[in-house]
Amino acid sequence: MRHYVAGFCKSEHFTYRQWERTINDKVLRFILKNVDTNRSNTLLIVSRKALKKVNIKVNKELFIKIDNNTLITCFYCELQNYYANNREQNYLIISEI
Repeated sequence: MRHYVAGFCKSEHFTYRQWERTINDKVLRFILKNVDTNRSNTLLIVSRKALKKVNIKVNKELFIKIDNNTLITCFYCELQNYYANNREQNYLIISEI
């Protein structure tokens, strides 16, 4: 895996989580293609419907933490469970790809 994708730098932690969740760079490029690289403290939430379009068959949303042009971490979680622990940050929801 490369250290950059779609204008974003991948942290070491992100790279490990990406590998662990078997999300390849091609899928990341497709998801991140319209995301601004200057977003700070942002949680990108990719819907289940959008994930199915890139052949990821997980019954949860994909969360990608972004800070400026760096991808910090990624994980799968159910949206309603995450909002129960409401954290102060910016959100960007992708429901269509």
